[in-house]
Amino acid sequence: MDWWIETNMDYKKITENIKSGFTKDQLKSLDLITGFDSLKLANGGDNDAEGYQIFTPAFIVKDMVKAIGEKDVFNPDKTVLEPTSGDGAFTTYILLRRLERAFKEDKDEFEIQALKCLSTIYSIEMDKDLIIKQRNNILTVFTIFGRDHKIDYSDGYLDLVRCMILTNFMWAMFNADIPATFLIVEVAYKMPEAEKGKMKSLEFPVWDISGNGVTYHMEGAEINYD
Repeated sequence: MDWWIETNMDYKKITENIKSGFTKDQLKSLDLITGFDSLKLANGGDNDAEGYQIFTPAFIVKDMVKAIGEKDVFNPDKTVLEPTSGDGAFTTYILLRRLERAFKEDKDEFEIQALKCLSTIYSIEMDKDLIIKQRNNILTVFTIFGRDHKIDYSDGYLDLVRCMILTNFMWAMFNADIPATFLIVEVAYKMPEAEKGKMKSLEFPVWDISGNGVTYHMEGAEINYD
């Protein structure tokens, strides 16, 4: 059985409105999000080609998420930030489990709920090639899930998903070195500025998703140790 999800949402119009606020560089990055035929995760614990990075194997991802608390991690009302996210071992797993729950709970509202599932997952990766790969892996989760569950996504829906992926899965450098000031630490810095020593604080998109539309605005983020 195929699922046709009825919605009054004009995803094409929403996407065009969002894209109108993107910079030229963002639009170029958006064009690179095309997805894969299957997930491309180097999550077997292998090093990267240069031997500098080790990717988390799937069984450790599952154990770590379980240790944190699946009830919270898989809840789209909770925010998840993966600060050194590689090609998406954690983010793809969390998104997939969220989509499974959303589909099980209400198939008719799946598209809206799936956007909410994605909207509160954030990712930071300083390796440009890896963040590009991760974005494509995230889109692939949507396309494979739709295929496996016989979902006929609404016209323009996956283009909106691509816009959300671009904003939430960020090429940036996590702040792990600079001491806290008054017990507050800036979360991350934008790339490529950070590569040049220009530490410009990263802002995060905050999404407003309802049956009437989808919008977002940018907010600064800090870790407060109070």
